[in-house]
Amino acid sequence: MGFLRADGQMPPMRLERVVIERRGGSIGTPHFRSQSKRGRVLVFGLVLAISLVAPAGANAAGTELPPDESALPPPPAPPPSMGAPAAGEPLPGAPAPRSVPVAAPAATPARVPNGATAAPPGAPGNDLPPLPRPAHGVHLHDDFYLRMAVGLGIAGAMVSSDSKAIGDYSFGGGAGALDLWIGGTPTPGLAMGAALSAFGLNSSQRRVDGNRLPGDVAGSSGLLGYFIDVFPDPARGLHFGGALGFASGAAEVKESDRKFRGGGLGLEAWGGYEFWISPQWSLGGMLRFMGSVTREEKDGVSYEASLGSATLSFTALYH
Repeated sequence: MGFLRADGQMPPMRLERVVIERRGGSIGTPHFRSQSKRGRVLVFGLVLAISLVAPAGANAAGTELPPDESALPPPPAPPPSMGAPAAGEPLPGAPAPRSVPVAAPAATPARVPNGATAAPPGAPGNDLPPLPRPAHGVHLHDDFYLRMAVGLGIAGAMVSSDSKAIGDYSFGGGAGALDLWIGGTPTPGLAMGAALSAFGLNSSQRRVDGNRLPGDVAGSSGLLGYFIDVFPDPARGLHFGGALGFASGAAEVKESDRKFRGGGLGLEAWGGYEFWISPQWSLGGMLRFMGSVTREEKDGVSYEASLGSATLSFTALYH
């Protein structure tokens, strides 16, 4: 290299030349060595001070200490309009919200039709399925009809003729009644059919032309006719009806030859109530009225007998 000398020593730098020129005479003297030692100590102390101050500044810059609560200013006092609560008094409630809450719309109830306009289940306009029908004939007055009855009551009879020589007589007393009715039911609650009814009475005395005479007398009447029996509620036992048909009448004064056997017209009416005891059978009571007017021709004399009864019967019905 061009800046090397031939003897192997490097030429002095500019700074070194300046130092050599100014201090060349004192280099190597004790005074020069003392000044060099002091410079080194000053440089070392300066470097040490910089190394200690730099980390402390970095730590101070990166960490923020929380403020001292004791140094914070006290909270502001409430405004005079609100007033501070006294000691022991509860704090005031939360203020009302500024916005008014919107109420949820009330559910509109479904309109239910009233009984007058509501369609029955299964009918047009009603989504419900039709009600199940009860078992055929169970606790319902329909189809075959059979009534049997027996009762007790009172009855009376009067027998007259168109002959002035034969006196008219009448009698009355206790009576018994029998009924057997058979028929059908065109529509539930309306029964029709044939009725066979009868009653008989006995008495220990009679009246002849207004005079009371002792002697046993008996009378009876029978009816074979067409009946109608109505049940206002086909599922219940209340019923009423009547019958009309051919009738027979009989009257006899015992221990005498006075006997009457005639035919004519008869009718009856009734009303009663029964209670179900099985799907088809019911038992109950019935008040029945029956009357007949019959005639007979014998030995050129025309006789007529009128008989009537009122009985309370115990009845059994299959319907």
